[in-house]
Amino acid sequence: MDEAYFRHIQEHPEISHGDVRLIRSRCPHARRILDVGCGRGGFLEICRRELTEAIGLDAEEAAGRLCASQRLPFVLADAAKLPFADRALDVVRAKEVIEHLPDPRPMLQEIRRVLRPNGLLLAHVPTQFSTFYPIGNFWDDYTHVRPLSHTGLHRLLSDAGFSVQLVRGYTAGRNPFERALGRALALVVPHTWLALGTKEAA
Repeated sequence: MDEAYFRHIQEHPEISHGDVRLIRSRCPHARRILDVGCGRGGFLEICRRELTEAIGLDAEEAAGRLCASQRLPFVLADAAKLPFADRALDVVRAKEVIEHLPDPRPMLQEIRRVLRPNGLLLAHVPTQFSTFYPIGNFWDDYTHVRPLSHTGLHRLLSDAGFSVQLVRGYTAGRNPFERALGRALALVVPHTWLALGTKEAA
């Protein structure tokens, strides 16, 4: 996969800012943050300005080149074989990663391994309704495998060993009109799930 693929992926800054706020409220002393599937590094850039230094991880060398061009910390690795010690991290973020994997449970179990007790998993996953959206349709990305339902995502996180704190739908927008429309759509047919899970202390 080359850099052209990642240039099609524009992360909404308000989503990254929202994730920073969630981390501050749910894990206020977080210092070790990993962004799995970091892509172009948009979240890392916002963390560097607003929160703390975060590390990006991706299996694609093109993502590493894009992060390096912005001097963002990056690790080239498979998310199912994370190069971190047990209990090494405070927060792991996985935005729109789960839907790319035929079996995402091994990756989630690996994320749980590297989280400290009470550490936070923050995930974004397209819903089953995203297949009907005319813009940002699930199948616009040819690397997608399947969307998940609310129940399916909850079960996946539970089966991977997480205590599920939240699964909430939202629909992002690029301008005030789209964001207002997105708030209405999110009540019935949200485009994306936001999920929070914690690794409970033994």
